Amino acid sequence: MNVRYVTIWGMILPISFAVAQEGPNLVPNPGFESFGRTVTTWDQLGRCTGWSNANKGTVDVFNSGARYVGVPDNDLGSSGAFDGEHYAGFVAFKDDQRVNWKHYIDPDQDLFVPAYVRYSEYLQTELTAPLVAGQQYDILFRVKLAGQSDRAVSGIGGYCSPTQLAYMHNHFVTEKPQVSTTKMLADKQNWVEVSGSFTADGTEKFLIIGAFPSAGMDHEKVLEGADNQRAYYYVDGVSVALHPEPDTDGDGIPDKVDQCPNDKGLAELDGCPDRDGDGIADKMDACPDLAGPVDKQGCPDRDGDGVTDNIDRCPDVPGVASMKGCPELKEETKKLFEKALTGIQFESGSSVIRKSSYGILDDVVSVMQENPAYNLEVHGHTDSQGDDTKNQKLSEDRAASVRQYLVDHGVDAGRLRSFGHGEMMPLADNATSAGRAKNRRVEFKVTFWE
Repeated sequence: MNVRYVTIWGMILPISFAVAQEGPNLVPNPGFESFGRTVTTWDQLGRCTGWSNANKGTVDVFNSGARYVGVPDNDLGSSGAFDGEHYAGFVAFKDDQRVNWKHYIDPDQDLFVPAYVRYSEYLQTELTAPLVAGQQYDILFRVKLAGQSDRAVSGIGGYCSPTQLAYMHNHFVTEKPQVSTTKMLADKQNWVEVSGSFTADGTEKFLIIGAFPSAGMDHEKVLEGADNQRAYYYVDGVSVALHPEPDTDGDGIPDKVDQCPNDKGLAELDGCPDRDGDGIADKMDACPDLAGPVDKQGCPDRDGDGVTDNIDRCPDVPGVASMKGCPELKEETKKLFEKALTGIQFESGSSVIRKSSYGILDDVVSVMQENPAYNLEVHGHTDSQGDDTKNQKLSEDRAASVRQYLVDHGVDAGRLRSFGHGEMMPLADNATSAGRAKNRRVEFKVTFWE
C-alpha cells in the first residue's frame, strides 16, 4: 500500500473461528517468511515468494528494518508477527468521500457523502496442489486491525479460485469466498482467527484473501484521532489443508467408523470403551464395571449356578433361574405355605387374626429371616357369599393384617406386599361349604423385586 496524503477541503487524509487441520498445508509460504528479494518499503508483496496481488491494489509485506513497513513498529501501527518474523497487510476498505454540494444549499445536510470508488486490496497464492473434488478442506488465517485504522469491516474471507485473478482495477472483486466472517473484526491488540470448512469441487488452485462484499461485508467507524477512512489489516499464518475426519470423542477413531462416537474407546472394539477390560464393549456389556465372559454378556457368576451376578439374588449361593439364582424353596417351606392356605383363620367377617394362626405366621417370620433375599407377597381371598364389594375389601384387609403381623414380628416392611382378590380367584366350587372353606384363604408367594 503506497501511502499518500491529499488535502480535501482543509482535511488531511491518508489514503491507504478455530479449525483443527489434518494433512499438509497447501499454502507454500504461509507466514511470508521466504523472499526472492528483501522487502524494503511499501507495495512489495511480489518480493514474497509465491504471493501476488489479485487486482491493482498493492498489498504490503512487513519486514524488520524496512522503511514504513517495519516489524513491530510501522506507519500503520505496531505488531509482532503471529508466527515467525514477517506478515502481510492489506486495505480491506476505503471509505471514499466526496463533497456534498447540497450542503451549500441546505447546511443541515452532511458536508461529505460516500464516493463511488471502493478501494480494496487482495493477496493471492497458488496452492501446492489442486484441491480434490468432494473432499472437505479448511481455510484458516489470522488478521489484526492495524492501530492506525479508523474503520473495521466484516466479510473478510478466503476464496479458493480455479484461476489466478488479475483484475485491472483496484476496487472490490465480485467473487464469493468459501470461508468468511460475519463478525466485525475490530481487534487492534490480538490476532483473530478467520477459519471455516468447505467441500471442494476439484477446480480450486489458488487462494485469495481480502474483503468480499458478496459475503455480506459491512463496516463501522473505530475512530482514534484524525480519520484516515480506511480499514487496514495485518495478515499472517495462512493455511489451506484437508479437513480432519470428525472425531467427537478424540479417541483417534473417526466418527464415521466409530461405533461409540461420543465415548473414548479402543480400536479393537470399533471405538467403544471397555471399563472392566473384559473384551466386551460397554454398550454390549450387561455388567460394564465387572469383568465377565462373553457367553454371560460380560457378567460374572460367582456361585457358578448359571445365573449371572447382576440378576442373581443369591450371588454367593448356587440356585436356580426360577428363584432368581436362589435355592429352590425347601420342602418344609412349601408345606408351611400349603398349611397357611387353611391354617390362617380370622374372626368371622373380620380381618382380626385368630390366635390359633400365630404359630404358622411365626414360622413364616422365621423363613423370611433365614432367607434375606426373599420378598413375600400376601394374597387374600374370600368365598362368594355376601356383597362383592365387601368381599373385595375384606380380602384386602385380611392380607394387610397378615402383612402387618409379619412386620410387627421383625420382617422389613419393604420386603412385603399385600393384595386382595375378593371372590375372583376361587380354588373350589362356592356352591358347597367345603369349597367355600377352601376359597377363604391366605396365600404366600416368594418373589423378587428390586
